[in-house]
Amino acid sequence: MHTVQQLLFAQHFPFTQASKHIVLEENLSLEDLPENVVERAELMVVHAFKGKEYSFELKQSELLLQEILAFPVAKILVSFTADSGLYSRFSAMVANSGYIFLGNEKDKGKQAISLASDFGIKFDFPEQKDFFVSMPLQDYLSVPFRDENLKLVNQFVSHGLVFLDLNNFCRFLREKAYFTVISSLPVPVTGLPKRLQKIATNLKAASKAREEKIFKQAFKGKVAPEAFPPCIAQLYGQLVSGQKLPHMANFTLATFLNSIGMPKAQILALYKKSPNFNERTTSYQLDRIAKQDYAPPSCDKIKAYGYCPDKTCNRKHPMGFYRGKLRSAQKAEDAKKAVEKKAEEKKAKEKAAEN
Repeated sequence: MHTVQQLLFAQHFPFTQASKHIVLEENLSLEDLPENVVERAELMVVHAFKGKEYSFELKQSELLLQEILAFPVAKILVSFTADSGLYSRFSAMVANSGYIFLGNEKDKGKQAISLASDFGIKFDFPEQKDFFVSMPLQDYLSVPFRDENLKLVNQFVSHGLVFLDLNNFCRFLREKAYFTVISSLPVPVTGLPKRLQKIATNLKAASKAREEKIFKQAFKGKVAPEAFPPCIAQLYGQLVSGQKLPHMANFTLATFLNSIGMPKAQILALYKKSPNFNERTTSYQLDRIAKQDYAPPSCDKIKAYGYCPDKTCNRKHPMGFYRGKLRSAQKAEDAKKAVEKKAEEKKAKEKAAEN
């Protein structure tokens, strides 16, 4: 039997070994999952793709256990969507939730130590009063940081150790949580019960519909997002979902958007979604791209970078894809108008004949 404190820890930090042990001890099959556990899992995923905070203060053991059991189910539902953007949003939501709980603890330091110990992080308590912990440089750099404040250049380093105050230690634990969750996705989804398949399919459709709505709202004027090639659409989706794009991915996306005439202010607004956004640097780079009139990389280069999601695409350049789509759309629109005009003329003739 677990104490309320143990359950609280596992609920606040569902990515921990402590939480996994509780789930294993319950020994529930996917077919036997209680309905309230499935509902909580579904709610987690909905919060993730809507970008909403997910943190509930619970006290009853039964409710805490439901939340703990719901987390691995939520991971299954997220994995079923095969949406890397949702993987990132879900991981960020869980990590941020743990960070919020940690910040609300009366003894934040004690809880941070418990969490770090569960992660198996090596740390020590330095004599300097300005710092809460120190850890080996190698261990510190084992976590890819989204948080600019945690970059090594911003830390005090001495004799192979990184020294952190309590706030930065908690920030580090948040990044560790994010990396832990996203590294565990996707989980296997073969043999998923029909009940969960149905829920996951509906969640996938809802998430996609929301992304498409945001996608279309982001572009105004003459820009036609529905004509974007798959590579550009994918990079854009990753950017708005909060993922950090590699340098060449940023260059590919920015040069394409500039080439199709999107105003700098709109491009800059999109890049604010990036976790490593720096307005001054991004603005300078966009100005340079516009001034030099850089063209987007060719399809061969995009494939070499690993950014082409559609192996059946036989275009030579993303701009050719875009212009081709626009021409096709214009032809379809002209044909539609011609049919409508012909129908109106026929109707007018029939009406004249009746008179």
